[in-house]
Amino acid sequence: MHFIVSSNVEKADPVTRKLIRSHVMRGKKTKKPHQHTLAQKPLACPIKLQDVVETCAAAIPGRVGSDLSFVVFADEVEPSLLLKMIKVSPTVMTVIFPLMAAIGFQPDAKGSLYPLVYDAVTLHITAFAIDGFFTRVLRGQTNGLSPAAMMHQRKGLRLLRERLLGNDEEKKISDSTIGTVLKLAVTAHFDGELEASKQHMAGLRKMVDLRGGMKAFDGTKLAVEIMRCDLSIAILDDTKTVFFSQPSEPIAEYPKKLLVYSRMRKTSDFVNDNDLISRLSPDLAIGWQVMRNFCVLINLGTQTHRLVEPELIHQTMASVIYHLLRMEFAIESIDETARLGLVAFAYHVFLQWQDMKFGTSQFATRYKEQLRYIMSTDKMSSEFILWLLVTGSSTFFKAEDEVWLRKSLRDYVGKCNVRSWKDMEGKLKSIMWIGLLDEKHGKELYSLLEGNE
Repeated sequence: MHFIVSSNVEKADPVTRKLIRSHVMRGKKTKKPHQHTLAQKPLACPIKLQDVVETCAAAIPGRVGSDLSFVVFADEVEPSLLLKMIKVSPTVMTVIFPLMAAIGFQPDAKGSLYPLVYDAVTLHITAFAIDGFFTRVLRGQTNGLSPAAMMHQRKGLRLLRERLLGNDEEKKISDSTIGTVLKLAVTAHFDGELEASKQHMAGLRKMVDLRGGMKAFDGTKLAVEIMRCDLSIAILDDTKTVFFSQPSEPIAEYPKKLLVYSRMRKTSDFVNDNDLISRLSPDLAIGWQVMRNFCVLINLGTQTHRLVEPELIHQTMASVIYHLLRMEFAIESIDETARLGLVAFAYHVFLQWQDMKFGTSQFATRYKEQLRYIMSTDKMSSEFILWLLVTGSSTFFKAEDEVWLRKSLRDYVGKCNVRSWKDMEGKLKSIMWIGLLDEKHGKELYSLLEGNE
């Protein structure tokens, strides 16, 4: 159950008012929609990170009463921190998976909070992780954890260690234990603790293997979270994935819907795309087409207000990125340039947290080097290089801080005869583009390029 707490007599901001209305209408009788309208759902506009900050901050008063006293949790936790956990949980999706939030998907917040009631390890590690998320992500502070969060971290790790050394074999590899170790891996990686995140992922792999492998988690939220963490670490740190890294481990198949869609598209609309695909290796070309078709479906859904199924999003993410990370090409080849571009774009679409860029990561450095190399040759079209530069800006680099990026973008905007944002958007769409995610950033980037240095 969620609580909306306010001590302010002034009119609430639009985001809070919307949240209040949603709670007021819960349980009300509404007219049941006809069957043919069930597939339709209005797409949400991407929520600004600042809106999330203001909404969450406004809902946390200086004093918390006994509103939560009737809930018996697995262990003691400060009321203020508990309220953070309850308040922040529903909004976390808008930050850690912007695409899912943008298409209007509503996560099951109650389900994510339920383990806090019966599992003390999960309760303490979640309290530690949420405090870090609130402090570093939402508030942008880098002065470390609060004393309360550090206490919960120590207590959670102690209880986890006792569980893993104990005799309850079933509890050792339960969903709640696996989910807790996953939180530790995500938090460590976000904090830049590479070795710690790798150790957590190695332990996670052992637990999953004892459960029968990833197949045992097919179709679950936990499987998606495991893969997102695994892929994020592998991409940013330019290392192998922990899961599906061996030839003997079958990767998820490409969605049949997206493979079939390739034969239905009008090829005349995507001249640049088709020219590129004809020059790629067969395996890479298939992955490129699948991701390209996925973008077309998302853009079509935006226009028709139809919700793309979460299962299709998850299957596309797993099949495309795991296949890409297994591929190997010569460093200076067209295939490797296209592979890196597609990895960066897929990371941005499926894995990147909102407004968060790791420009000093191993992959970002490699991507930048590949860009500089390909710009010194005539192997790729100017339109494709422009797309690579914009993808780099969306994913890793802040154009306002990178002189080389602004200069390169201006050069290729000129080479592509771009005279307006619409021109630039058209060039990007001819390669790969999701307006729902990046139109705002694209317009801001183009305005920056129009300005004087």
